[in-house]
Amino acid sequence: MSGSQKTAQPHVRVRFAPSPTGSLHIGSARTALFNWLFARRHGGAFVLRIEDTDVRRSCAEHERAIITDLQWLGLHWDEGPDVGGAFAPYRQSERAARHTAVAEHLIATGKAYRCFCPPERLEELRTMQRASGLTPRYDRRCAAIPAEEAAARTAAGEPAAVRLRVPDHTDLAIEDLLRGEVVFPAGAVGDFIILRSSGGASYNFAAAVDDLDMAITHVIRGDDHLSNTARQQLVFAALGARPPRYAHHSMVLGSDGGKLSKRHGATAVGDYRDAGYLPAAVVNYLALLSWSHGGEEVFTVAALEREFVLEELSTSPAVFDQGKLDWLGHQHVMLLDEETHLELMRAWLPATTAAPAVAALAAALKPSISSYGQVPELAAPVLDAPTLSSLGELLASRRCEGVPLEEFLELRAAGPVWLQPPDARRLLGTYRQLAADRGLGARKALPPLRLLLTGHEHGPELHYVLAAIDRDEALRRVRCGLALLRDLAHADRSPTHDPGGLR
Repeated sequence: MSGSQKTAQPHVRVRFAPSPTGSLHIGSARTALFNWLFARRHGGAFVLRIEDTDVRRSCAEHERAIITDLQWLGLHWDEGPDVGGAFAPYRQSERAARHTAVAEHLIATGKAYRCFCPPERLEELRTMQRASGLTPRYDRRCAAIPAEEAAARTAAGEPAAVRLRVPDHTDLAIEDLLRGEVVFPAGAVGDFIILRSSGGASYNFAAAVDDLDMAITHVIRGDDHLSNTARQQLVFAALGARPPRYAHHSMVLGSDGGKLSKRHGATAVGDYRDAGYLPAAVVNYLALLSWSHGGEEVFTVAALEREFVLEELSTSPAVFDQGKLDWLGHQHVMLLDEETHLELMRAWLPATTAAPAVAALAAALKPSISSYGQVPELAAPVLDAPTLSSLGELLASRRCEGVPLEEFLELRAAGPVWLQPPDARRLLGTYRQLAADRGLGARKALPPLRLLLTGHEHGPELHYVLAAIDRDEALRRVRCGLALLRDLAHADRSPTHDPGGLR
């Protein structure tokens, strides 16, 4: 199917179901993106569900951070805990009564049973099975307890979990949209807990019940969930319900082939937001982790909605490439209109930066940046006067004889307070001609001027530097530099004072 053919699948409903136990990982954001793109392509609903069954580790702060990160990426949902919907509530912790009711129904129909085994016995059983080379699984000790006896023991206050009765001697097949048929052989999954003795639902049980109740049609997630899918499909079967279609995409790995973690650098979406990457660039890069569309690599979000095809995802692991993200980051900066770029520059520059300086730096830095977090460091040499010590070291090793720096002062003093970049370019043209008249080329004339203005040998094009520094400050810096040059000419040592106000 061509990527440009947008197909309609009636009643498509997908969900992204993060656990609020930490920041939104870049790999989880990729899963959210795949779900969102699939829903948008098919005119379906994208549901945000918070799976907070891990009461000890879940917290409202993490939930708020996840919501903030998803909104920053532009992955807005149709139903969720903050916007509501026909299948509310959308936090698993608020659906506990429903989970308990379904578990009781499964007990009543013989599909589940109460397990009174204490944790010590279960641990001992697992140890023995591992020692014998067996895969740990429950031995069904409590499966034969009569229902009346189990109910009486529970009523008397004896702690009991609830286990799903998994059919024997039957292979479990999952029809995966990306991988084809995935088979779990008979015995691979034992009678697993669906309701803990504390009363809380297990992850796989809660997820399956909520998917059923919310009419989820497709579950798109990482292949590390394949074993969970097997258990969730068993819950659907026990309830006599049709499971969703499943698609298990590959995982994102670090450059060393290991699971992407903090040792590889930033891994949370918030890290990239705080570093000033454009959300469109991050979304573009996440889409390309396992998906491709011919030789095209730069996509707007609208283009991704139009071209993304779930079945085209590769099942091979994707390797996170920071260099590729930076390249895409730069491409998306270059796609911005000038007004948006200017506003972003203003947000990342010191609040005291004058408007002409913002405009000049915006023009100067746009061809160079991948993220706006780079702006403060790149702009600092222009906005901050050079220090005496650094400038002295640089000037001591450079010959400045004959360079028309004094004449530059006259040229700049005769100009307006702020130069527009074209005017600054013309001023530099006059300055270069003065140098040429003295037999000096641009390579001899321009570096000393850059040094006096910024204290650096490299940086933005010099006409942008001049346009970003007002007349008085430019004159002050060059005069201070000239005073330092005179000191250096008269002493074979580093100056110990600031001859004109340099810091």
